[in-house]
Formats: sequence, C-alpha cells, structure tokens
Amino acid sequence: MTVRFPVFMSPTLAALVALQSLDSSIDQARKRLAELPTLEQTVANKIAAATSAVDAAKAKLQESVAARRALEKDVAAVDTRLARFDDHKAAVKTNHEYTALLHEIQTAKSEKDAIEERILILMEEADGLSHSVKAAEAARTKAAADGETTKVSIVAERKVIEGELARLTGERAAHAKQVDARSLATYEQLLKGRRGIAVAPMSGSICGACHVRLRPAVEQVVRRNDGLVQCDNCQRILYWPAPAEAAGAAGAASASAG
Repeated sequence: MTVRFPVFMSPTLAALVALQSLDSSIDQARKRLAELPTLEQTVANKIAAATSAVDAAKAKLQESVAARRALEKDVAAVDTRLARFDDHKAAVKTNHEYTALLHEIQTAKSEKDAIEERILILMEEADGLSHSVKAAEAARTKAAADGETTKVSIVAERKVIEGELARLTGERAAHAKQVDARSLATYEQLLKGRRGIAVAPMSGSICGACHVRLRPAVEQVVRRNDGLVQCDNCQRILYWPAPAEAAGAAGAASASAG
C-alpha cells in the first residue's frame, strides 16, 4: 500500500500514518469477511424456504387427492345401496313399501349427486394445486441455481480477502518495526479505544476525527510533522497532510471515526 506524505514527516509519524491506513484496510477486510457467513446462511435459508414451499404445495395436493378418493369410496358405497334397492323392488308387496323404497332411492341419488359435486370441486382444486407444485418446484430450482452461483462468488471473495489480509498484515508488521515501542504502544491503545482510528489528519485547524478546533499553538506544532502530537479533545495522534490530500484524508477519518 502506497501512502503519500507531505514534503517532510518524521519517520515515526510516517510509519504511524501508514499503520493507520493499513489497519483501516485490515478492519474493512475483516468486517467483510465476517459478513460472508451471514450471506451463506441467507442463501441456505432461501433454498430451505423454497423447499418448504414445494413440500407445502405437495402436501395440499395430497390432501386434496386423498379427500377426493374418500368421496369416490362414498359414491361406491351409495351405488352399492342403490343396487340393493333395485334388488328389493321385486320383493316389494305393498304400495307403502314401494313408496318408502322410492324415497330411499331418491335420497341415495341426492346424496350421490352431492358427493359427485364435491368431487368435481376437488378435481378443479387439484388442477390448481398441481400448477402450484410445478411453480414451487421451478422456484426451488431457481433458488438452488442462484444459491450455487452466490456460493461460488462467496468462496472466491473469501479467498481474495484472505489473500489481501495476509498481504496487509505483512505490510503492517514491516511498518510496525519502524516505530519505537513507546510510540507503538500509544498507537495501539488509541486504536482500541478510538473506534479503530488512532491517527487522524488535521484539516485546517480542526482535528479530522473529532472535529474539534485545535489551539493555535498545537496547530503550529502539528504542521511541522516532526513529532507525535495528540488532539487535546480525543487524544488521537495528528498529522498535517499534503494540501492535495487534506480534504480526502479528513473525510476518510471522519467517516471511520463516526
């Protein structure tokens, strides 16, 4: 990673500015790496939901088919009763018995008509449910295909991030060796306690991290870039960036510090 500096900056301060840039990049990479398992779980959840939708659609279809078959058995039972009634006609001896038998026959036929009407309704329902099953299966197939594409992308991204982390960590170690133990300890302590921002640019006369105006005397010392100067308010280490980079550096520190 290339870090540009003003015309002059002390080696220790330059190393800390480089460390801050590297640590910010490392932090971003780690955050993204931590997000990947959630993305993978999201893919798995979508496929599971699509599979559940298929199972639910099939279950409804099976229930409809089972109900229709039960009604068809009821129709068969009514047909058996009607056949028995027809057999009894020859044995009827009185008009009263004949009238009663005709009533039984009519009742059975009405019952059969009602059952067959329900069967027709279930058959129409089954057609709709069959379409629902096919649609759910198509959705599951698409979810699986999209999920596989996303998984491949996640695996590739993880590999790239891990490689980048290894590179950044190596560069960080090299820059850390350029800093004396006391300055490095101060930097590390600030990094942990200041939301990952230990070093910030001075923008005009304002701390680029906490946005508090610096005392004139402090501002003048920061502009020299020849030692470690900390903000009176947030205690972050300050430096004076090259004029062309001042606005961008301050904005980046502000976004990271929050």
